[in-house]
Amino acid sequence: MAFNSPDSLEPLPHSAQAQGPTKLGSVAIVHDYLNQPGGAERVVLEMAAIWPQAPIFTSLYRPDSTFPEFRERDVRTSPLDRLPVDAGFRNLFALYPAAFRAFGTLSHDVVISSSSGWAHSVRTAPESFHAVYCYTPARWLYADDHLGASRRRQALQPAIGLVRRWDRAAARRADLYIAISNAVRDRIRQRYGLDAPVVYPPVNVDRFRPSQRGERLLVVSRLLPYKRVDAIVDAATEAGIGLDVVGTGPALEDLRRRGGPTVAFHGHLEDSEVTELMERCRALCLPGKEDFGLTPVEANAAGKPVVALGAGGALETLEDGISGAFFQSHETEDVLRAIHRCDAITTTPEALARLARRFSSGTFGSRLSSVLSEAVGGRLSLTRGHTTSPR
Repeated sequence: MAFNSPDSLEPLPHSAQAQGPTKLGSVAIVHDYLNQPGGAERVVLEMAAIWPQAPIFTSLYRPDSTFPEFRERDVRTSPLDRLPVDAGFRNLFALYPAAFRAFGTLSHDVVISSSSGWAHSVRTAPESFHAVYCYTPARWLYADDHLGASRRRQALQPAIGLVRRWDRAAARRADLYIAISNAVRDRIRQRYGLDAPVVYPPVNVDRFRPSQRGERLLVVSRLLPYKRVDAIVDAATEAGIGLDVVGTGPALEDLRRRGGPTVAFHGHLEDSEVTELMERCRALCLPGKEDFGLTPVEANAAGKPVVALGAGGALETLEDGISGAFFQSHETEDVLRAIHRCDAITTTPEALARLARRFSSGTFGSRLSSVLSEAVGGRLSLTRGHTTSPR
């Protein structure tokens, strides 16, 4: 079955999601790990809202380190959860395949794995339909542009070929791969030889009020070197532009040293505080290459344009000169030119907010349910083989 990315993402009512559980039967959700309040965890919460009876299987769960809403869900953990690991959880990569095997064979009608490295390997019964909602094939296994990837790849180097074969075999056992963006769709095709429909992640656009632009730029990001927040800090410092930086990470101290008097670092903020900064800012800045990127959509929902690197997910969520301004290199002059072009954008806050609604939670639920229903129906119309071993 061939899939195409949606050419139009018109917002649909949230009630449209109600058809999903009825059509698909029993559903289980599988996620890599629940120990941080990230974009992938927001997606899992949205899936759990669509299928509230679905248990969530995960390798480890730290209730105090992720979104509190998970306390209201049926979260089931692997034996790995008993280990006293927190910040170093990624270093346990050798144990995650066994963690997901420990769940045995899931026999729900539909199993949805939310994965960027591990959950896709969960075993499912022959009669189950296994879909993988993929944020990206494991960066640490196929690329070295992610923090810590080089260390993990170095540790794995003697067995890198074996681990890649395990990863590809796990991917090909699934009945369907779903990509979060066209960039990830291309990567799935390259790594696994699979085609995947695109279902953009949900963005809570309703938490923002479209507001007039303020005076200060804004960055909301994990402060990791590959996010390239330094490019915005340098540009704001040279031009004397006000800049608020929200986020924590290993690059924070270097960024503090680079930042001039107009740059303020806020560390971690609650969602309500981030919402307030979005609604008051001049423009959001996205200097790194993201697979999708939630914050540009959030900024548009708040009525603000975005200054962004012209690569990755920004090319799918923003339109240059309408909802954002792109720069092509991290040179300060290039970034400043994009900031000035962004200032010249005339799209009203209300129009920007309407554009953001293409990525609403309702659109995500309707699109995901539709893609799954179509794929499950397509498989049921075929004659199944007689294999009885789990996949």
